[in-house]
Amino acid sequence: MGLGDVWRSIRGRPGDRPHNLLAISDLHLGCDLKAGCSPGAGRRWPQGAGSFDAQLTEFIDWHSAHREGGKPWRLLLNGDIIDFVAITLLPQEDAGFVVRPEERTFGLAAEEAKCVWKLRRVFERHPEVFGALGRFLGEGNSVHFIRGNHDAELRFPAVQQELRAHLAALARAPGPDLGGRAAALVEFHSWFYLEAGFFYAEHGNAYDSYGVGTGFFDAAGDSAREMELPMTSKVLRYFVNGCSGAATDDADSWGLFGYLAWVLRSGNPLRVGAAFFAMVLRVLSPVVRQSLTSGPAWGPPGPDAPAGSRLRNLLGEFAGTEAQAQELLAITSRPAEQSVFGTLQLFYLDRLALALLSLAFAWTAADLAQGRWQKLAAVALGAVLFAGLNLLLGAQRRVDAHPLLLDAARRVAQVFGVRYVTMGHSHRAVSEPLGAGARYFNLGSWTCARGGEGFPHVAVVGEVAELRRWKGPPGDATQAFAADLAAR
Repeated sequence: MGLGDVWRSIRGRPGDRPHNLLAISDLHLGCDLKAGCSPGAGRRWPQGAGSFDAQLTEFIDWHSAHREGGKPWRLLLNGDIIDFVAITLLPQEDAGFVVRPEERTFGLAAEEAKCVWKLRRVFERHPEVFGALGRFLGEGNSVHFIRGNHDAELRFPAVQQELRAHLAALARAPGPDLGGRAAALVEFHSWFYLEAGFFYAEHGNAYDSYGVGTGFFDAAGDSAREMELPMTSKVLRYFVNGCSGAATDDADSWGLFGYLAWVLRSGNPLRVGAAFFAMVLRVLSPVVRQSLTSGPAWGPPGPDAPAGSRLRNLLGEFAGTEAQAQELLAITSRPAEQSVFGTLQLFYLDRLALALLSLAFAWTAADLAQGRWQKLAAVALGAVLFAGLNLLLGAQRRVDAHPLLLDAARRVAQVFGVRYVTMGHSHRAVSEPLGAGARYFNLGSWTCARGGEGFPHVAVVGEVAELRRWKGPPGDATQAFAADLAAR
């Protein structure tokens, strides 16, 4: 009998669970909270699909009123639900903390009190959504938050307390101590959610060296200290926040020409270029200093050795074994800022250096060569070397999260013996088999969905999980969704 079978026998059959599951990801609430924006102006979906808040509110309210099999729903908000880094609004009066000069340009830093202030602005920006979550709790359903890279700030105890208290205050149901009961139905997971032998969910940034920051797996520690942001969040804060706001939702799948097109859409290319190199200098300088202090780290990012504190933290997440915790940590990526090479790759600086070296080689070789044909041959050799090495460097630049997550999902399914593995992060909704009867779901992103396609989520009813598309309140409960791929 395998580990999965043992856990199933202990916990009972999946169909015996007292709840059904819903999972959505990458809502990026608050991402439009910029200086000068109108608090009442909702984000609009393409193709006239209605406002962001209206669609999400309908989704939550419909499920709140429609249980399946009489069981309450457990809603997994699977990371990047609140986009703390993208918020650049600043307090107009004393908020109990000091606003540093750089924060007036790039937004408030990732400190506990400042993140609580940002969270309150998100409440004000999306009252319909949080009202629906309160009603959802009032009906006896539960909400579980799983941290991602854009809402890693959920690690702060005061942020969790503020979110739990706000939702509990919005809950509406009869009976004494409603607030206390509703607050107990809100839970936070620092990395993943696990139903042993059956279902596993996490955001997925742990397997993306650019999306996982130093200390992501550690305990909250000193909450008064600024949290270290992952590399992509540093780019968002120090570069994208200062540009015109052109969409970057699918940036992890862009190539060089995709970034150039974004620059052209973002305003004056010279100004954007200057902001880009200023950001690169800001981000790269501490990486180089750290490398010179503790020894060079020029190799590409790879799995980090699991420290004792990380292991103890992880063991507190689930009732598994130390060996399983070690296996899971071994799958994760080392943060890109711990590798000079990894940082250079993100900003295409490795290609820039290669182009300059290739040009210098061709120039020198042509100057030393005798005769026109020899000079042309030297230039051609330089071009061939550049093309070959450029392809090699391109193959090592792994910024598309989808294959990274799919590979990690296979290994996670093996470590825990689960039937379903669910992630987000890549903004690409998929349902794919993992082998041995397991299946991988990615929740995609509601910010990237098109109205005609419906908005992706995973529903687990009894023993069956499906990737579904929400297209508005159905006519009756039996025609609620158009399931993309049913898990069997």
